[in-house]
Amino acid sequence: MSFTAIRPSAAARSSVGSDILLARHGSAISSLRLDRGRGQVVAVLADGSVDTAPNLIDPTLQMPGRFDDDTKLMLFVCAATVGVAAIMSVAVGIVFALANPEQLASFTAALGSYSAAM
Repeated sequence: MSFTAIRPSAAARSSVGSDILLARHGSAISSLRLDRGRGQVVAVLADGSVDTAPNLIDPTLQMPGRFDDDTKLMLFVCAATVGVAAIMSVAVGIVFALANPEQLASFTAALGSYSAAM
């Protein structure tokens, strides 16, 4: 077994195992060390007992906050919808800017006569 002593500072907080042990025991931890051979962090507590926690996370684990395929699809659909709406708004703006008064009157009359039954 190879043990490497680590301080409960920034280096210790960067590993997953130390976070687990800090959540379990808090200020009752006297020292932390990294057991590289077993891939775990070992904590010696104030009462002399020892606790361990794994230092690695399973790569297949779905972590909260990560973009999965469904989230990416929804973002793509939303972006496409906003893009199409922007293009249509610009097109309507251009049509109304270039139309003469008679055409504008016919547009507004056609829009005013629209009913949901159509």
